[in-house]
Amino acid sequence: MGLAAAAAIHRLMILGKPPKFSFKNPQSLFGKPLIFYSPNSPTHFNSLVCLRVNSLHSKSPSIRTHHPIQELLLLLAFSLTLLCFRLLSNALLPDFPLHWQRLVAFSREAETRTKSYPEHLWQAIVAYEDRRFFTHFGIDPVGIGRAVLSLSARGGGSTITQQLVKNTFLKNERTFSRKILETVLALVLERTMSKQRILSSYVCKIYWGHGINGIESASKFYFGKHPSLLSLAESAMLTGLIPAPELRSPLRDHTSGKTFQARVLKRMVKVGFLDIEMALLTVRQPLFLHLSREEHADELGVGEKKKQNEEGRESTWDWERESKIREVCEEMERWAIKVGLSST
Repeated sequence: MGLAAAAAIHRLMILGKPPKFSFKNPQSLFGKPLIFYSPNSPTHFNSLVCLRVNSLHSKSPSIRTHHPIQELLLLLAFSLTLLCFRLLSNALLPDFPLHWQRLVAFSREAETRTKSYPEHLWQAIVAYEDRRFFTHFGIDPVGIGRAVLSLSARGGGSTITQQLVKNTFLKNERTFSRKILETVLALVLERTMSKQRILSSYVCKIYWGHGINGIESASKFYFGKHPSLLSLAESAMLTGLIPAPELRSPLRDHTSGKTFQARVLKRMVKVGFLDIEMALLTVRQPLFLHLSREEHADELGVGEKKKQNEEGRESTWDWERESKIREVCEEMERWAIKVGLSST
């Protein structure tokens, strides 16, 4: 009886008829009709291949074609990228990575050299150039807004960090792309260096007039001393030269030194670095410049050179100097009275 059953099953497989199962509706378990073929049947291998391909096709996601708008956006993004690279190449100085590495190394050296500088020198520079230097993140939104509202043709709103970036990495062209790049690099520089390193690098690199770069050379040229020995009056006068050192130089106008010194002292009072009494006392002090170069010795008769002048010329110069100091002091006193009245 067992042989008969085996023969019946073998005959069914050869004929290709599906065998009967003891449970109901076996197709519901697989989702497809089950068809058995004989191993020797030519359709057996083809059926397996078709089932495998159909199963892979059902699992793989359908391929979607790109929409024309997507292709247009990709093309626009690529064009903007090329435009940005072109603008960067036009605004940046050659060998930008090398300049960046040099600035980082220079900042360490500048921080070490300026540790002995007096505090009132730093306060004068910060108050006059960038009063929110220690609180902003590289750019000053308040200063930018004030510059935009005032519609100043001279610009304004640039922080000390931005000025350091402009003097180190960028070309002198005044373009909108250069301003954007200056802002971006200032943000990056603030996250690369400390505030003190940025400030030290700034005072050691900027131009002070008459072919002089750096605060140390400027201090020796104008006053014949190291910056660590500068008084409050001398620090305020040097700080007043920063925006336009050639035009504000006391070698061109011997009265300009006191004028811009008074402006710096006012800024220090407004920021809170100095009280009004100390500012008035400082502005009353005379300034004696020490000219370390012979080619400038005849332009301003002060300091040691003044002692060599004739008596009549010396008395005339003393009168002019004292008169200017008196004018600046009187203007400073009127300003102090206004500030006192407004504060009360």
